[in-house]
Order: sequence, then structure tokens, then C-alpha cells
Amino acid sequence: QQNNVLLEGLAGLLQNKQQEFLRRGSKKIDQLLELINDLLDIAKIEASKHIQHQTPTDIGKIIIDTITFLEQRAVAQSIKLQHELENMQPIQADPKRIEEVFSNLITNAINYTQEGGKIEVKLDMAGINVRVKVKDNGFGIADKYLDKIFERFYRVKDEKTRYITGTGLGLPIVKGLIDSMGALINVESVPGK
Repeated sequence: QQNNVLLEGLAGLLQNKQQEFLRRGSKKIDQLLELINDLLDIAKIEASKHIQHQTPTDIGKIIIDTITFLEQRAVAQSIKLQHELENMQPIQADPKRIEEVFSNLITNAINYTQEGGKIEVKLDMAGINVRVKVKDNGFGIADKYLDKIFERFYRVKDEKTRYITGTGLGLPIVKGLIDSMGALINVESVPGK
């Protein structure tokens, strides 16, 4: 990206104000790219063109890899990111879609958990079904909003969360992917928890 060439000083030195404007511009470009990619994912899911390549998939490994990838982001906010994974056999699933689900869920938990909070990811069996829980002690959601969080562009906005940015498409993508896999997702929350 040309902005990065300028920011790295490869086209000459920049003054502080010029660097700040370029940094802001780069941030906006990144946000727009995130929005475009999320919209494309939603469109593919809704058109049933989100092709799944099911193979034996180690969900525990995908969770650990996702946590490892997102850990620095959590640490930067003084959030503890922990996991408890039951050792289980691989299941037939699309590893890319599973990774996308966990990445969105854990990122969402990081975004909506205050500094010094804790996120726990637990993998176990519920009867014959694999169950994954992403639990945080973040801001929480009032009952009246729970049925809306999987809607496109919907984000709970209050005095505690107004500074949180995002496309509002992460959870709708998760819901679309979960539905396409024939799986179930639900949410439990109360304000402050």
C-alpha cells in the first residue's frame, strides 16, 4: 500500500502532522477492507456459495491456534485468555469455517470485555455433540438486545461500548456459518456479566 511506503519514509521524511494524517487514512482503509470482506462473506453465506470442504478436523487445535493468534490483542488490553479443552477425536467439518467462527467469537469477546477481564474457551462433549463455550466477564447484554446481536450491522451501544469499533457483521457471519453447518448457537448474558 502506498501509504505504508510514505509512512516508512521511503519517499522522503514526513513531518509529524503528515504522518498522523497518513496513519488515520491507513486505519480507515483497513476498516473499509474489513467491511468489504465481511460483506462478501455474508453474501456468499446467504447465496449458499460458502463452499465447505469437510475433512477430519481437530477442533481443539483450531481453538489453540486461534487463541495464540489473538493472544497479543488480549494481552494489550490486560485480558486473560484461557482455555480448557477436552481431548477428543477429529470430527468431519470444514476447518476454515470452524476457524472463522472461533476467530469471530473470540475477537468479539475481546472487544466487549473491559481491561483486566477474563475470557475462557471451553471444549467438551454434550451427549453426542461437541460443545464449545466462549465465556467472558465483559460488559454483558440486556435481555432486550439478545435476539438482535446476530442481525447484520447491529451493535449494542451504550456508555461503556460506544468507543468499540467494528463492522457489526462478525456475529451474523458466525450465525450464518453455524446454520450452514447444521449446528446450533445461543447466547446467555446479563448486563455487567
